[in-house]
Amino acid sequence: MISIRSVFFVESGDTVTFEIQSGSHSATAYKEGTSTASVNRIPEGAEPFNSEILSEQGATYEHTFETTGTYDYFCIPHKTLGMVGRIVVGEPGGPAEGSMPPDGDVPESQTIVDQGSVSYSEFTE
Repeated sequence: MISIRSVFFVESGDTVTFEIQSGSHSATAYKEGTSTASVNRIPEGAEPFNSEILSEQGATYEHTFETTGTYDYFCIPHKTLGMVGRIVVGEPGGPAEGSMPPDGDVPESQTIVDQGSVSYSEFTE
């Protein structure tokens, strides 16, 4: 299980389960037309994901990542506060690579690959 507010590395074909620990959050891909996203920051051909807002503690959302590359995502109610994340699937690449999401900062993709995951508190302090 992954906190909604994390950055992490997975292999192609892995299914990720996002879990609400507290509050109301979402895990929503930066794919133009998905919720409030106005830019594409997932690999070309990748399936966008959107948990919608989850509010119940322990609520989960699953997504299987098939396409290799870098995926940036955000929390719908907290995007303007900089609550964004990054997932690297297999290896860095795609439109998110080499730049930061429009609503906040995340670790570089290679850092995520090297460390496996970086908690939200580690990259926002």
